[in-house]
Amino acid sequence: MPDSLSRQLARWAVNLDASDLPPAVVDKMQTSLLHATVVAIIGAGTHHGKAAVDLALAEEASAHGASILASGGRATRCGAAFANSKLMHATNQADSYRMLTHPGPCVIPAALASAQLGGATGAQLITAMAAGYEVESRIAGDFIASTQARGFRSSPVYGTLGAAVATGKLLGLTEDQMVTAIALACTFTAGTNEGPRSGGREMMFHEPQATRSGIMAALLAREDVRGSEEALEGPAGFYNAFTGNNKGELSYVFTGLQQVSFEPVTEGLGTRWELLHTVLKMYPTAGYNCPVIDLMTDIRRSHQLAINEIERITIDMNWLETLYPSPAFPNPSRGQALVGSTHYFTAYVAVNGSYPPLRTRIDPGDNSHSASAENHDAVLSLMHKVQIVGHKDRPAFAPRITIDMAGGNVYRGEYQGNELEWGLDAEVERLQPLFPQIDWPAAKLEATVAAVRAIPGSADISDLIAAGTP
Repeated sequence: MPDSLSRQLARWAVNLDASDLPPAVVDKMQTSLLHATVVAIIGAGTHHGKAAVDLALAEEASAHGASILASGGRATRCGAAFANSKLMHATNQADSYRMLTHPGPCVIPAALASAQLGGATGAQLITAMAAGYEVESRIAGDFIASTQARGFRSSPVYGTLGAAVATGKLLGLTEDQMVTAIALACTFTAGTNEGPRSGGREMMFHEPQATRSGIMAALLAREDVRGSEEALEGPAGFYNAFTGNNKGELSYVFTGLQQVSFEPVTEGLGTRWELLHTVLKMYPTAGYNCPVIDLMTDIRRSHQLAINEIERITIDMNWLETLYPSPAFPNPSRGQALVGSTHYFTAYVAVNGSYPPLRTRIDPGDNSHSASAENHDAVLSLMHKVQIVGHKDRPAFAPRITIDMAGGNVYRGEYQGNELEWGLDAEVERLQPLFPQIDWPAAKLEATVAAVRAIPGSADISDLIAAGTP
């Protein structure tokens, strides 16, 4: 019989060396690292971000611990990672894999804490991140939508495993210990969809807690506890719990067949990199709105639209993007023309030409003062002319926008789904114009860029930590 999924993934992760990483993988990890660090600095200004930092310093302060970004305070490995995870997710601008998982705020804070405490080199940090991202993405893969349909939120569920693998890699776990770390992560993970379904905000702490759980899974694995060999695919294992069975029978999929095998989870490890499909969220909103915002921006840049002559805007999207968090548990407010909906962001860009990445986060139905927009009345009027259509044969993050004008003119734009999979140079190009608006010294923001560019050859991660702390 072939080795278990956990065994194959553990063996690959333990033996992964920096020299095994293709340039594109290194670049992608640098991109996510820069994005997460800058977002953490922005997130430090939010109520949720401040609360997480205060909690970590009140309960787990440690003079010899790991650094909390933006704050500069130090806490235990788990405490610092918890706070940094919250900072990286506070504005809803974390990176994303297949829309519903966000590896960055789980893998990166776990890896940063262990790299700093263990004196790891920059290359070791990038390698651990790559191991965590790749294992998490492969385990998640086609199973994400079915996990959501079980009532679980995929991001923390799969993020716990990514954090465990990244931490285990930096701790130097053996193959057997990494198998145990995966097994423990499978049992420690959690996070329900009731918040996203009903508007509750408990999901704001899903990723931070998943990060802690992943770190603990790796630390406990050093005790040589024997973990379940088939913790993922066993009859009562991870997939049975979080997708409903261990046979690859899926209740929902983004596109394609609802019967899959487990072979792609480990097939081509080291040659086919799923982490390359991680996308970056530039805007403080649900991931599926980001390509809509960018595509509408492209259309507005190409055409001078007379807003009062727009009769209808039709957006064709993947069907799951229109029924967040799941067709089994949809949030009705997300499908209506309300402030903070896809209709709203489409209208905002159509009217104003772009959407500000540093604007305060707003959620569907938000009527607070922060939800007031530039040309607010025109935006609210136009959003009622926006129609959203879901398709089961359309990839995620691949919207098509059609604008019907009075008089018969039609303007159209379309994405294929990979437009947000940019690399480090594109990330820097998009971030640097925002630096003057960020409440952080410009020199330190530029130093963050320089540190991330240099990280593959750095003796340690001290330059990055210095740039991200006072």
